[in-house]
Amino acid sequence: MKFWFPVIAYFIGAIPTAYVIVKILKGIDIRTVGSGNVGATNAGRVLGFKGFLVVFIIDMLKGFIPVYLAKSYFGDSIFLYLVAFAAIIGHIFTVFLNFKGGKGVATGVGVYIALTPINVFYVFLVFMITVGLFKMVSLGSIVSVITLTVLVWINEQSLYLKVFTLALALFIIIKHRENIKRILNGTEKKIGEKVNL
Repeated sequence: MKFWFPVIAYFIGAIPTAYVIVKILKGIDIRTVGSGNVGATNAGRVLGFKGFLVVFIIDMLKGFIPVYLAKSYFGDSIFLYLVAFAAIIGHIFTVFLNFKGGKGVATGVGVYIALTPINVFYVFLVFMITVGLFKMVSLGSIVSVITLTVLVWINEQSLYLKVFTLALALFIIIKHRENIKRILNGTEKKIGEKVNL
């Protein structure tokens, strides 16, 4: 049973929430609008703030539920982080959409609420301040993963968690490389900008 956890976590993570909800409500493929990303931010460009919130919460639960259960059963072990990795990778490389999904931020938030909720609270404050000042979710996400990495290395004892967080942060930043280019060029979309359907 133990070895089914990562497999199940992957398929839970792989549920393409934004794609399904946008398809049902608007009848369009979210990959053809906005940034083309299958995530909460792009869903928000199509559906507005409520749509963003619904997608974000569901994607967050995709990370939280399997990791919370794995932590309860297996404690702080390599196996726990394998489950966490599987859930996030499922979201980013979903088998249901030819292995092209979101960027892993919302699912990653769920993972870390299960792993280290206090640090997530501080990261949330940093995210809100960054987005409030610059109106860019992508910038908030990048600053947040950097902040999370620093906090985990300062506050946590688990070497597994420290290494996992550093690797995940680097991966998420790489996934945001196009956003980083647009931020530097001044062309990154800001909150409130809708897309033409």
